[in-house]
Amino acid sequence: MKNGLTRREMIKTGVSAAAIGAAAMVPGQARAGDKVSWRMQTHWPTGVGYYKPVYEGYAKRVKEASNGEIKITPMPSGSMVPTGEVLQAVGRGIFEIALIWPAYWIGKIPVAGHLNGQLFTWDSFEEMWFFMTEMGALDIIREAYAEHGVHVVGPISCGPLALYSKRSIVKPEDFKGFKVRSTGIPAAVFQKMGATPVFFPGEELYQSLQTGVCEGAHWGGVAAGWEMKLQEVTNYIITPFLAQQTLGEVFVNKKVWDALPADHKRVLTDCCLAANADSNAWFAYRDYQDMEEFKTKFNGKIVKMEPETVALMRKYSVEVIDEYSKKDPKYCGRVGELMHKFLKMTGKV
Repeated sequence: MKNGLTRREMIKTGVSAAAIGAAAMVPGQARAGDKVSWRMQTHWPTGVGYYKPVYEGYAKRVKEASNGEIKITPMPSGSMVPTGEVLQAVGRGIFEIALIWPAYWIGKIPVAGHLNGQLFTWDSFEEMWFFMTEMGALDIIREAYAEHGVHVVGPISCGPLALYSKRSIVKPEDFKGFKVRSTGIPAAVFQKMGATPVFFPGEELYQSLQTGVCEGAHWGGVAAGWEMKLQEVTNYIITPFLAQQTLGEVFVNKKVWDALPADHKRVLTDCCLAANADSNAWFAYRDYQDMEEFKTKFNGKIVKMEPETVALMRKYSVEVIDEYSKKDPKYCGRVGELMHKFLKMTGKV
């Protein structure tokens, strides 16, 4: 007889328990005033500066706004399932909610790349928000996620996408042979620029830059990269940022969401919007602080790419968007059309 359960058995047990709970909570059964208690997981390490104000802050805000009717317990990264399995786990009901990074699901949900943010498209929080809401991109994204058993409550701004580098990047030819730690859609754009994208886990990033395995990397904005100590092993921060807005996401098991009363849905959605704005401010403020310290304390340089370099990267970004639209016309194709409309109306193309 085995002592304890294997991980596979634990997952199966969790799914079975969740299925029983979901069956008990059919749509229309929950009422205003009912209390719910959920668990939430993220991909962020507990030690980063934005863990408490953004991740734990969302749970605290929801509890206060619901007068204690919605209690969310923020669990550490990897504590319930590995990060790459969070979408599946929430969809199956192993736990109810996640605040996480859309790029992890691009292979399963290609339109998650649009939620994450594209290179050289949105120039501000406001542009991102009207693209998602007024232009209808978020509704399309929600349709795609619903096929995987989750409801996207909303995006969470994670600031810009900043490139830390050991090499000065100004002209298009500076990308040639540039070994950059990158993933997803940005990696495809780098490859078109002549760079060599490489990938390894975040915990190996510092040493890889230190030893020359790679020459550059992006890990969110300047402040997010700062938390990874990238300022200690690079010489340059490249501007303009590759993207002015990158987005995380909050999603909930769809059966659980559908069973919620309207006031609980409103609390979760409005608190997500407030957390979105607060997170954007947190990252933006610290980006400016850290860039100044990069120059004064670490003798780093802030370099600016030439306009033709930016224009070429935007061109390649649109090419990648179109490639994804062909692969996934049902969702990426529709959001891709909106992006073309957005770029034209804002004078970027």
